[in-house]
Amino acid sequence: MNLKENEKSEKEFLEDYNIEKYERPSITNDVIIFTTDDIKEDNLRKVPKKGMQILLIKRKEHPCKNKWAIPGGFVQMDENLEDGARRKLKEKTRIENVYIEQLGTFGDVKRDPRTRVVSVANLALIAKENIKYTQPEANKETQWFWIEKKVIESNSLKGSVENRYKLTFTSENEDIKMEYEIMENIRKTILREREVTYKLLEGSSAELAFDHYKIIDYALDRLRNKVEYTPIALNLLPRLFTVKELQNVYEAIMGREILNFRRKMDNMIVETDEKIDGKPFRPAKVFKFNANWEHNF
Repeated sequence: MNLKENEKSEKEFLEDYNIEKYERPSITNDVIIFTTDDIKEDNLRKVPKKGMQILLIKRKEHPCKNKWAIPGGFVQMDENLEDGARRKLKEKTRIENVYIEQLGTFGDVKRDPRTRVVSVANLALIAKENIKYTQPEANKETQWFWIEKKVIESNSLKGSVENRYKLTFTSENEDIKMEYEIMENIRKTILREREVTYKLLEGSSAELAFDHYKIIDYALDRLRNKVEYTPIALNLLPRLFTVKELQNVYEAIMGREILNFRRKMDNMIVETDEKIDGKPFRPAKVFKFNANWEHNF
């Protein structure tokens, strides 16, 4: 840099700046919308178990035409990332003021055949009864899919741990099924370095677009991790609930039974004498989130 350039004011520098100096990738906001719903029970007097669901959109154009994708779109030049994510969420569900957080960025060079596209993934949690709109665009098909991730096999080796999972997506009417095998290798070091590969299994009737299987898997793992030390799961419930309803949500997220559940909730929830609207009887104990709760490490 010569002396003359060094003497420029910032205003002069910006006026002369060439925006074509560097290549610019496209940025998208993808929103992983999770909810829970009741699993049908034969015994109508029994509190139904819950399962996890995710909202997916069937692409009607290239690339990845007719594949299922996470709702999302390109970030506009005049909006910040969080505003863009909330805009897409409102377009897909017509609701606002829900829990949403940024998960991370996915930027493999060849993840999108159109151009270099970096995706900012966002996690949204919505109680099913609050969703008002599930068919946001006339030219796009949206469906709720049950989602499950289960450990199939785990082996402890000399320097690492190998885990094999099955990630399954099943449409509500059960006419679409997608299954992915996930192979995970975790090195036994302080950093716990992790390598993961994905494979669509035979028998699947459809598949996910781009690398969305990777993004959804990451989102589900993040959610399962966060329920252990934050009240994030309560975003999937109404303000008032029973312990059994709360436990069913936690077990839907974790994909397994949770023992000694009430003790593990500690003082995160508090009992209230309020009544749950819409129920013909008052449950024995009704709870709500304890606004004074704090996580102690």
